[in-house]
Amino acid sequence: MIIQIMGNVRFQITLDPSTWIFDDRKEELDKILENDADDERIDFSDSKEWNRQIIEGTTKPPTLKSEKKFKKQQLLEGTFAICLKPFLEYTEPTSGEDAMITFTHHEAQTTTLPYDERHMFYAHFSQDGKQLYEDGLIDVLVINDGKVEARLEHVSGIRFD
Repeated sequence: MIIQIMGNVRFQITLDPSTWIFDDRKEELDKILENDADDERIDFSDSKEWNRQIIEGTTKPPTLKSEKKFKKQQLLEGTFAICLKPFLEYTEPTSGEDAMITFTHHEAQTTTLPYDERHMFYAHFSQDGKQLYEDGLIDVLVINDGKVEARLEHVSGIRFD
């Protein structure tokens, strides 16, 4: 299932959590909670990888790092989350840094959080290599200094106010 980001934004976008397993921006949840995220850049110092980039072209979202970093078995058994910051920024909220984000979750409950804390919002989409929910929805974790401050379960919508 897809999740729409709408409201007072310049660009409404749609998130498809089923594709994030291939996205280089995903991180293992344990590493996020250890506050030891991998900031390694892709290095094309060897000609094989350089040629691959030329042939395949630049991909957005990037996948080359995941292909090198994670073995197939890790992807099938891992627990992953992805930071929502770039997705929220792509929408360009009309209120700027003062915007508020309302997450619709578990049985139509809503939780409103400030946009300027977006770097702490992570979409938990994979647990032990499986989707969290049969319908493909996610949990949003608010993580600060390696600690989960809040868990919004079964998020079905994101709206800017």
